[in-house]
Amino acid sequence: MKNFDSYRIINIIFAGVIGLVFIYSCLFSPDGGKHLIPSFYTDITGDASPSLGLSRAFSALIRGQLGLASRLNPHASKIFAFFCFQFLFRLVSLRVDRISLVNRKTWIRIDIVLSIFLFLIAFYPLIIFTLVTDWNMFYV
Repeated sequence: MKNFDSYRIINIIFAGVIGLVFIYSCLFSPDGGKHLIPSFYTDITGDASPSLGLSRAFSALIRGQLGLASRLNPHASKIFAFFCFQFLFRLVSLRVDRISLVNRKTWIRIDIVLSIFLFLIAFYPLIIFTLVTDWNMFYV
């Protein structure tokens, strides 16, 4: 039996969660579909956040409707690409023990740095919005 270490377990969990996001996106129609996850920020404040329409945009991207996805949420393509890359990277990482080209510790370090970098690029608008909103709420 293969040894299940923490890195392997984390990759399985991440791949599973991202796979569920993709399945969720397949189940609901982007136009007029009633998604289960509302925008709580918009419901509470009445203001739009950068994540508004993200679920519907993912549903459009799954169906190849890039124009509709861009109209629903302009940040969706970058975030969706991040999730696609992460899903594939998690699957490849499950086989990292069999890849003799890269040392396992080096692979994990590359994984960490690359994932953080791509996360910051993909989620930059949402991060800035959250920081500004929190700053305004607590310090102004």
